[in-house]
Amino acid sequence: MQFKVFGLIIPLLLALLGYSQSGFLPYSIKNGLTQNAVTTIFRDSKGLVWMGTQDGLNRFDGLSFKQYKHNPTDSSSLSDQYITAISEDGSGTIWVGTRNGLNKLDLNKGKFERIHPDPSKKKVIQYVFDQIYPIGNGNLAIVVEGQLFIWEHRSKYFKKLTGNVDNHACYTANAKGIWKYSKGQFYLYHPSTGKLLEIFDTHQNNQQPFVATALYHDQNQAIWVVNETNESKPTIQVFDTKKFRWLKDSIVLNEKINQISFDQKNIAWVSSLSGIIKIDSTFKPFFWKSSQLPLSLNQSNAVLCTYHDTFGLSWIGFANNGALLYNPASSSFQLFQPENKRETVFAYAQDSLGNDWVASISGLYKKTAITQQTKLIVRKKVRALAVGENGRIWAAIENEGLYKIDPSSAPELVASVQNKKLVDNTIFHLNINQKSNQLFIATKSGLIILNLINNQIVRYYAEASLVNNQITGSYVLHSFTDSKGRTWVSTNAGIDVFDQNGIRIIHYKTDSDQSPYIKRTIITGCAEDKRGNIWIATLSNGIYKWDNGKFTSYNQSNGLSGNIVSGIMADSYNRIWVATTSGMNLLNQQSGRIDAITEQNGVPASDYLLASIAKNNKGHILLGSSEGLVMINPSSVWPIPIQLKCFVTDAAINYSPVSITKHFQLDADDKSISLEISAPCFINADKVVYQYRCLGIVDQWVTLQPNNRRISFTNLPYKKLQLEFRAAENIALMKFGSISTLYISREPPIWQNSFFIIPASILLLLGIVFFIRFLTKRKIQEQLRKAAVEQGIYKERERISRDLHDHLGAYAAAIKSNIIQLEKMDSNSSETMYQLKGNAEDMVSALRETIWVMQYQQISMTSLSDRFKNLINRIAPNYLSIQIDVKEEIIQEKMMSPGVSIHLLRMMQEALTNSLKHAQCTQIFIKIAINDPILVVIEDNGIGFDMKKGSDGYGLQNMQDRASEAGLDAKIISELGKGTRISFRF
Repeated sequence: MQFKVFGLIIPLLLALLGYSQSGFLPYSIKNGLTQNAVTTIFRDSKGLVWMGTQDGLNRFDGLSFKQYKHNPTDSSSLSDQYITAISEDGSGTIWVGTRNGLNKLDLNKGKFERIHPDPSKKKVIQYVFDQIYPIGNGNLAIVVEGQLFIWEHRSKYFKKLTGNVDNHACYTANAKGIWKYSKGQFYLYHPSTGKLLEIFDTHQNNQQPFVATALYHDQNQAIWVVNETNESKPTIQVFDTKKFRWLKDSIVLNEKINQISFDQKNIAWVSSLSGIIKIDSTFKPFFWKSSQLPLSLNQSNAVLCTYHDTFGLSWIGFANNGALLYNPASSSFQLFQPENKRETVFAYAQDSLGNDWVASISGLYKKTAITQQTKLIVRKKVRALAVGENGRIWAAIENEGLYKIDPSSAPELVASVQNKKLVDNTIFHLNINQKSNQLFIATKSGLIILNLINNQIVRYYAEASLVNNQITGSYVLHSFTDSKGRTWVSTNAGIDVFDQNGIRIIHYKTDSDQSPYIKRTIITGCAEDKRGNIWIATLSNGIYKWDNGKFTSYNQSNGLSGNIVSGIMADSYNRIWVATTSGMNLLNQQSGRIDAITEQNGVPASDYLLASIAKNNKGHILLGSSEGLVMINPSSVWPIPIQLKCFVTDAAINYSPVSITKHFQLDADDKSISLEISAPCFINADKVVYQYRCLGIVDQWVTLQPNNRRISFTNLPYKKLQLEFRAAENIALMKFGSISTLYISREPPIWQNSFFIIPASILLLLGIVFFIRFLTKRKIQEQLRKAAVEQGIYKERERISRDLHDHLGAYAAAIKSNIIQLEKMDSNSSETMYQLKGNAEDMVSALRETIWVMQYQQISMTSLSDRFKNLINRIAPNYLSIQIDVKEEIIQEKMMSPGVSIHLLRMMQEALTNSLKHAQCTQIFIKIAINDPILVVIEDNGIGFDMKKGSDGYGLQNMQDRASEAGLDAKIISELGKGTRISFRF
């Protein structure tokens, strides 16, 4: 952020005793300069500042220096370490003149190319390029040992200025063209063609010819000719190129002239062995020395060069002290130190007679408006001041109380703990409501209102028993009376507003995180702008604007440099000045912009005291600090919005430096990339905020840590990525920041490359096709083999089933028939015959079921269920006392192998037989659910058995064995007296 400064600043408080001024930033080898002898300075189109020294070149971006030095073994380094000139052509290339050669810097590669305008001089050891300056259209004029060359940047070639080499010639260039002075004559050349346009003979103006050593042109296109024939008394003569005449008699100096530059006000800065000599429009030289300047300028140190950039900043190069940056806007700020030394100032007031009063740790000081003299009134620590009528001042003296000071009287104690008008002698702030003649006294034990007419005292505090005497907090820091006569009282727990009758009409509590208007904080002060809005300062939440009950918050997210605010004030332009622990801030209500104004802008202090801000009748703002009284002239402080442009200044892949480009290419083996970005800013550079995002990886803006400008990525995906980055003076301005873009591509491994993937995919596809064909052929062969085997098995099952039917079946049927015949012949053996008959029938039934199963390769559950139901129908008539209920649910048919089918059928038969013969039941429930899975449940209401002891016989164990063999889930649940439940799941 830079500032416009309009005219000369009227000294605040006229000429208060002892003031100093900031606005200078020193740079030396401690900051990274290659050497403290700075020979030339230049600021390029990107905003970077280049400083040449006697030991190398330096690039500066506001935070850090990058060094370039001569290396005898590296032809891509500078040709010599002694830098004599720096400039930039239209393509952005930096040109560097040295004591021995000309160099062109490739910023992207960080490499120098050594340039030889005159090839015949290529091997000359001492070849000084002492001037390089722009001449329009991006072209450069380069002066070397009395000869001038023109660099045409578009066509990339040198053009030698016509004429013979003249070792006594000097050159400069202005809007008219290139000027040469030699032997009393001026020669004007066309800046592009180098053609001689005109010759001006100075003899015609009665000017004696002399030998010039240097030419410079000022803002008015006048040419300043330096004559150092007499080195102890050099002279300067000024030639008007508009009227073609000398403007003034010789300006005689007593110092050797190293260089001349011109600031934005066209004041000449002459660099000399004893410092800087300034020459204004009166052509009267004077040394730039005073108590407001740093020691490096006041101690007659040799200055080698000065430079003034387009942002109004001035740069100074010393012979032994490095460089100095001067911000002219610092003249808007001054510091008053009562005893000409650093001390804490608590308050300022200007009485009705125009006298200025300053309360400090050493005492109370008064500067009279008539005599302009400052004198000590009280040698005691004074904490607060208020202005009464007829020149009266009210002063709070530390540990003593409230005093009244009239113009012609000694200080008189009015209120204290001793006279019982105060509870506490610690007074933070004083304020008079002129409309109600009330003095508001802010103390750490509450608010005291003193009626100036009848001297009556009323105390207000948080714990007061009477509601009318209660306020939000007992620790009162500040009070302020607005244009409507209301007094706003700031406490540790809120705000209280009193009318002219001393009645509290409004209050806002700020002692809770649930407070509806202002969250938990301490109120440190209030002020009113020209529209009647009240501005509220807090100790942790920034500031608030109160507009008839509506609150608007401003904090760091809106651009404030800090949320701890010690004071607030509106100036005559309706801008709001906010004093924070991180410096001063200026809020422009019209634009909504907040600018930080720090010591780098010239403010002489940054630690402002609570309740110490004031304004005098000239509109100047004054603040107490540990350095003294800070004085600001708002009329000369106008921040100029600057849109910072961000660019890459350094790049590394796998931690190895690489050239800077708009598209970085990474190989498959490259694991990391690191980029340093910069947005040159030289005032409050440490406050600049940087953000980046990499679309497709990090779509949201990422804010870099303070003083960190490096973006790093590892293991990026194999694709092209877009990286965006930007910078602004604070986070609130970031949305207006200019976005810079570059691309990062990471090539995949060869096996992921399309040139490899396509052929490989074709080969793989062919391989898969052949492999599938092979598997298919093999599978078909296997299936044919299995079919042949299964066909053989099927035929063998048919043979076995026929044999069982023809032989064992026939024998079982014959046995059954013989038993029937025996039964008829012998009636006495009926019981035995009956049993044999049943066994034979069971044998026949089992054989039929086995034969039935073996006839099929797969058996449906439905057919097995039907067979089981047929069994139930056959045996049910033998058990008339037992009711058998069958429930069949067919949801989804399921096929089973013969082995599983026979096992399941046998288990169902066994379960049914057990219930019929052994359970002593009266009811059997059978459920057959045909689904996936199959569920078969056989449940009776018989006597059951103890599961822990088991049951007699092998039936249950056989069922478990069959289930395990067939892969069925069999569950048996039984309890004495409660029946048995057997289920099969498959």
